[in-house]
Amino acid sequence: MMKKETFHVVIVAAAFVVLAGSAVAFFGVLAPRSTSDLPRLGGLPEFRLTAQDSGEFHSAELDGKVWVADLIFTACSGPCLRMTSQMSRVQEALAAEPDFRLISISVDPARDTPERLAWYAGQAQADPSRWRFLTGDMEKIEQLAESGLRLAVESEATEDQGMAILHSDRFVLVDRKGEIRGYYDGLEPADVDRLIRHARVLLALF
Repeated sequence: MMKKETFHVVIVAAAFVVLAGSAVAFFGVLAPRSTSDLPRLGGLPEFRLTAQDSGEFHSAELDGKVWVADLIFTACSGPCLRMTSQMSRVQEALAAEPDFRLISISVDPARDTPERLAWYAGQAQADPSRWRFLTGDMEKIEQLAESGLRLAVESEATEDQGMAILHSDRFVLVDRKGEIRGYYDGLEPADVDRLIRHARVLLALF
C-alpha cells in the first residue's frame, strides 16, 4: 500500500503538471511563440507626409521601430473616434517601449490641416514624440493606403452633393524592417489586445 505521505506527493506533483500544462496552453493562445508565427505580408514603400506639427514626416523616422498605422479623419462621426480610442489604449499599453510608434493618416487632407490634426491629437492625449497624425496630398495618401498598407479608401458623392469618405477600420502592425506582420480590427478591443501582444513579440527582437 502507498504511504499517505507518498500519496500526497503524487497528488501535488500531478496537480503541478496539470497547472503547468494549462498555463502553457493558455499563454500559447495569448501570444505567438516567435515571429515565425506572424506572417510576413510585404514591405512598405518610402513616403513623405506632413505631421500635426506642420513638419515633414519621412518614413525613415520609423526605421528600426515597431509601429502601428490606421486611417482616420477628424470629421468622421462613425468608427474613427472608436479607432482612435483603441489606438490610445495601444499607446498606453506600450508606453514603456522606446522603439514603438503609432501613425494615424488622414484620408480627408482637404479639411485635416496640421492645425486640425494637432487639435485632434490633443483630444486623444497623443504623445507627439510617439504618435504622429499625418496629412498631405490625397494622391500620395491613397497610394500609401492602398498599395503600401493595403487598406481600402474611397470617396463617393452623397445625395446632398457632399462627399462620403469610406476607409478601412483595420490597424496594421509593422516590424523594425518595415514589413507588415498583421492586420487587426480597430473596433474590437479583443483584437486590439492581440495586436498589443504581437507588438511585444516584435519589440523583443533587436
